[in-house]
Amino acid sequence: MNRITTPSSLTSIASPAAAARALAPMLRARAAETSRLGRLPAETIGELEQADLFRLCLPELYGGEEASLDTLLDVTLELGTADGSVAWTYAILSGGIWMAAALYPPETTDQVFGSGQPFRTASVMAPSRVRTRRVEGGLLIEEGQWAFNSGIHHAQWDVVSVPILDANGNRVDFAAALLPAEELTLLDDWNTFGLRGTGSVSVTVENVFVPDSRLAPYSRALADDFAPGPLRDRPGFNLPVLPMLATKLAFPCLAIARDFLRLFVERAGARPIPLTFYAAQSEAAATHLQVGEATAKVDAAETLLRRSIAHMEAAAASRQPLSREQRMRIWRDAAFAARLCREAVDLLAGVSGGSLARAGSPMERHWHDLRVATLHAGLSPTATFEIFGRLMFGLPPNSPLV
Repeated sequence: MNRITTPSSLTSIASPAAAARALAPMLRARAAETSRLGRLPAETIGELEQADLFRLCLPELYGGEEASLDTLLDVTLELGTADGSVAWTYAILSGGIWMAAALYPPETTDQVFGSGQPFRTASVMAPSRVRTRRVEGGLLIEEGQWAFNSGIHHAQWDVVSVPILDANGNRVDFAAALLPAEELTLLDDWNTFGLRGTGSVSVTVENVFVPDSRLAPYSRALADDFAPGPLRDRPGFNLPVLPMLATKLAFPCLAIARDFLRLFVERAGARPIPLTFYAAQSEAAATHLQVGEATAKVDAAETLLRRSIAHMEAAAASRQPLSREQRMRIWRDAAFAARLCREAVDLLAGVSGGSLARAGSPMERHWHDLRVATLHAGLSPTATFEIFGRLMFGLPPNSPLV
């Protein structure tokens, strides 16, 4: 396979975040079209490709950047100022690229990244239904369906969760199966009031063979026991899987909340408060309190996410695995950060007046996008708080992901 050893073209870019910032005006102008289309337009994917932003999670071995999670967050924040659907799709595809590089042996990474073909990778974990059986050399997915497969319209590969059964049909593990996107059937079932442009449709497969080289057992991946190969010495591909993916999910939430706050402050200077003598909302003490609380929540969310990034990257660099409690704390903090962002936006939305309900405005789109983003099962405070609490009392976590 064609492994690339020359430096990535990103070396000519002063900052990937600056490259993303330069795209924001075009993405913002295209936001209504993106929502109507129900997926990212081809122009948007082309611009992200041209800016080399999909190479941030690509190994240097294949011409990528191996960027830090802080850089990935910074890029997502810039994209999210323009369109939450772009930020969400980008975060999901970037995470899928990282999984394809981190979880599988060299023969698979060569196939995905070394051919010179596009390598965008989506991912969807919990199946709606799936039936598998072991066959020689791998696994046969007799039938399967997975919902909410964000970004799949733009992906060449997809990571899906499948059960691993023993000879008696008992489930003994789960695995992340890496499938060519061409083997999937996409359903037209994404019709929501937020994140409409993510194209998070369901996908189905029938009688698809997955070789062992494209199966990553959860029992190994969740213990950071990755497949051997040249990437095992790269700290960026030894991050704890679940904490990394959960933290990444919260990136678009922070991006959306920050821009909603910016728009609210800009608008408050020219918007009177109906039924009062305030000529500008920005003059009212109540507004000062509301903005003060909202900014505190958004700042706290970013602090939690960056702290989690620092812990994960330090552990990967030192090759000292995080404890189960530390991993669960990071997952919990991702869900809590997302909730803080939603609370901040809801607080300001509640005092934005009836005009906020007008469909298509940037603030309305942000409000609804964040509502949908925080419905993701991976960002559920209820589930993550309970799991973390169980661990604190020495009880089993009640989740296959911990």
